[in-house]
Amino acid sequence: MNPVYLFPIVYLVCYMNKIGIIGCGWLGIRLVQHLKEGDEIYTTIRSEDKKEELISKGFNPIIVSFSDEVLQDFKDLKQFAELDLIIITVPFSKSANINLLKNRFENISLFLGKFEKQIFLMSSIGIYPQIEQEIAEDNIPEEQLNQSILFVEKLMKDHYPQLNILRLAGLMGDDRVFSKYATQSTNQIVNHVHYNDICNVIEEMINLKTHSKTYNIVAPKHPTKFEIINYQKNNILKNDDNENKSLGRKILSKKSELELNYIYKHPNPILFK
Repeated sequence: MNPVYLFPIVYLVCYMNKIGIIGCGWLGIRLVQHLKEGDEIYTTIRSEDKKEELISKGFNPIIVSFSDEVLQDFKDLKQFAELDLIIITVPFSKSANINLLKNRFENISLFLGKFEKQIFLMSSIGIYPQIEQEIAEDNIPEEQLNQSILFVEKLMKDHYPQLNILRLAGLMGDDRVFSKYATQSTNQIVNHVHYNDICNVIEEMINLKTHSKTYNIVAPKHPTKFEIINYQKNNILKNDDNENKSLGRKILSKKSELELNYIYKHPNPILFK
């Protein structure tokens, strides 16, 4: 008689995250598409334009606009309070009026209420000054940072101490091709990031249950504008001025790479598609 081998039966339970994305613009819609597999996605949108499209894809859009003028009453909107995590992709400019930003992000906090789970804020490397040096998350004095962006980060951190802040470089990929845009000072290096790496970093942080972190999310390589444009246009001309590649600030991504053990899938902006 052949021996009978008994193997333990392992039941795999797939946990579905309920994820809220505040702001469903260029980056938000790509996050929705990236995270949709196995998760339940809720998004805020400002108008009816995208609503039917998002519903048809199985998402749960809520029309809400966060006023820059007055504080709002969101007591009838409770869907987001029950979520597992929230990602805020509402854009804000370093040149925006601080009072307007205060109203906008106070309204976002009123909408979210006392949310105590994982939460992300998409910020910007625009917070750093235009100085010719390598810049990490903590090597620039606070008084040299852009005060509008710093204000938003601090405001949201005060409301949500567990907040993860991702300072994003220039967003690229898909229809955002650098050679399509008018540019000057082509011997300057770039600080760009592919949207796919942003999505992957967020997914990794969700899995690690990371909280209260601030990271620069930037492609590790920093070619010049000239190199990118010439490659994308298949132009093989050599730039004699390209020997000085150190012009401009270089935003470092080392902290995100080390602490998250993350390897950027698109490390070189020259090759972005």
